[in-house]
Amino acid sequence: MATLEFKPWEKWLTNLKLTPKLILLMVFSTLLLIGKQLWDAELFYQSVIATQQNKVQQLAQSNALMLTSLAATNPQSSALNIPQLSAELINHRVYVIEYGTDNMLEKSKLNQVINLKQPLDNGQTLSRILNNINQNSQAFTLQDNGGYGYIVKLPALKLAVISYQSNALALGYYQQYLIQIVWQTLLMVVVFVVVLLFASRIMLRQIHYLQQSIQALTQCDLSQPITMVCRDEFGDLSRDLEQSRCQLNAVFIAQRQAASALSQSAEVMSLMMEQTKESSQEEFAEIDQLASAMAEMTSTVQTVAGHARDASNATLNTSEQAATGQQFVSRTMVTINQLSDDITQSAAAVNQVETRVEKISSVIVTIQSISEQTNLLALNAAIEAARAGDAGRGFAVVADEVRNLAQRTQTATVEIQDMIAQLQQSAQQAVTLMERSVIEADQGVNLVTSAGGELNKIVEQIQAINDMNFHIAAAAEQQSAVADEMNINLTNVRELVDGSVSVVTELAQTSIEMHHQANDLEAKIETFNV
Repeated sequence: MATLEFKPWEKWLTNLKLTPKLILLMVFSTLLLIGKQLWDAELFYQSVIATQQNKVQQLAQSNALMLTSLAATNPQSSALNIPQLSAELINHRVYVIEYGTDNMLEKSKLNQVINLKQPLDNGQTLSRILNNINQNSQAFTLQDNGGYGYIVKLPALKLAVISYQSNALALGYYQQYLIQIVWQTLLMVVVFVVVLLFASRIMLRQIHYLQQSIQALTQCDLSQPITMVCRDEFGDLSRDLEQSRCQLNAVFIAQRQAASALSQSAEVMSLMMEQTKESSQEEFAEIDQLASAMAEMTSTVQTVAGHARDASNATLNTSEQAATGQQFVSRTMVTINQLSDDITQSAAAVNQVETRVEKISSVIVTIQSISEQTNLLALNAAIEAARAGDAGRGFAVVADEVRNLAQRTQTATVEIQDMIAQLQQSAQQAVTLMERSVIEADQGVNLVTSAGGELNKIVEQIQAINDMNFHIAAAAEQQSAVADEMNINLTNVRELVDGSVSVVTELAQTSIEMHHQANDLEAKIETFNV
């Protein structure tokens, strides 16, 4: 709403309180009323004077006509009885005088108008009338402060009809009217002052009530109703104030409830943010530990993959050596078949077989060592798979199969060692038991044939172990790649959780500040009495 400004000639009135304004209104109204009454009195006086003048003229003219008619009806009469006429007309304020043929008043006739001196202001007006009669003709007026006269000259009769009225009567009426309007004015002023005082008292009470109500509003007290039982502008203003008070009261009640709810929500939010912050920090620590464990598992998987590759290479060498041993067994079979032809060559061949068997024993020892390492690797893989949980379940199955194969390999190597020991014992006895070489040669053929079969089985098992080691290495490499990817993902998750912790910390601080602001707002609203 725009500012209400007043013009310079209006500010002197707006700077006054209501009581000086009412006093000024009473004084101005009283002066205006007195001026109006005086103006009416002056108009009344002028109307009385005008009426009096008209009456004077009418009297003079009517009496002049009467004298003319009287002279016309008595043509024999040479002269009229002027004193008698004057005596008859003087009560009507009309006078008759004579003047000479030269239009000058005869001195001998002055005695006839001596009686006019008394009614005509002791002769002062008479002198002026006589002078005007001698100077003017026909009818003329004579006016001064003392009164008003009208003169009609009758040249044929050498008479002058004079009608004169003093202003004393009009002044009397005027004075009576003044006295009357003075009392009327006093009565009206008293009534006006009483009514104005009564009205001002009521208005002052209304203004005082409105002032107290507004002061209560400025003092943040909205609990006191504003009720003024009247239908004037003050009543409209009080009803508008009451409506504004009710609206403000409702607004502050709603604000108080909202501030309380906001404070409680901010407090709950602060607690929840603090709990979220602690949970995020714990989650960050757990993810950090998980990332470390994943890094260790990646390193372990890479180690397992390396061991698996080494085992695959070792089994490949073992397979080649087993093939070589199979060739030796074939040659031994040929030699045993020729044993019956050349016993000497048989002894040499037996020695050669003993030498070859010793080499096979060393190979078997290597195979046994590899199977033990494979068993250990399978055990470690099973442990790591158990630590990996659901993600390493398939890897655990493979590790279990590898461990079973390693155990079977150990069993087979033990059996091979036993067989080689028997073969060595047979070779040693072959030297001393040449005589039974033919019979035992047949048995040796059978044993060598069995050894060849076993060697074939060993080769097949070593090939299977090689395939398994290859699959283990491939699975370990794949697991290593998955572990690397999981490590990267865990690093990203760790960074995200770290960012979440920072955001939650800021939100917790913001919620604390919001809680303080809500408390301040609630305290400010509590200053209002609703």
